[in-house]
Amino acid sequence: MTEINNINSLSTVRELANRKLQDQNKNETSSFGNVIKDYLKAVDKDSKIATEKVQNVLVNKEENIHEAMVALEEASISFQMMLEVRNKLLESYQELKRMQV
Repeated sequence: MTEINNINSLSTVRELANRKLQDQNKNETSSFGNVIKDYLKAVDKDSKIATEKVQNVLVNKEENIHEAMVALEEASISFQMMLEVRNKLLESYQELKRMQV
């Protein structure tokens, strides 16, 4: 009898998980354009944070040189990643353009 109850409870858990996934899919209306837009905002934010930390070191003579260098590297890496994503998108677009219909 306990095996039947376990099977029933497993099916109930599975149904709840499926409903939760469906609700998440309905709530997430993020398109490809929105994902790219959010990523560009994150890259811009990293750049602004790095600029602010460098200015604090230069103007205020703070001793947080290490934090400023880390912020600069993070901004540089995120910008390089953005460029690589852009290059891949352009390559994909060009490949689609070359395809014959």
